[in-house]
Amino acid sequence: MGILTPEALTGYKAATLRKIARARYRVGSTWFEPPIHRREWLPDGRVAIYFSIVPNIGGNVTIAEVELYDTNNDLWASKVENITISGTQQGVLYRFAFEFREV
Repeated sequence: MGILTPEALTGYKAATLRKIARARYRVGSTWFEPPIHRREWLPDGRVAIYFSIVPNIGGNVTIAEVELYDTNNDLWASKVENITISGTQQGVLYRFAFEFREV
């Protein structure tokens, strides 16, 4: 066993789900802020944050970057992407999944 107890790791997971407040994604130089749809514990112990990417710009668009911010408006997670969405009716459900473990 490491230094942290299972209860401590569970506390970090729960705090993360509470602390993340908003998501955003970038198409070209424009940022969009979709609502967070779901926060959950996955069966494998990770925690996940979900939001939909539906740019409604028309034509093909490429999602270049996605981010998560906390309740203090501090950046918590950022990932460069290259997701192409075609047409105005299509979108994607995006998921950030976090694993907590002591190493």
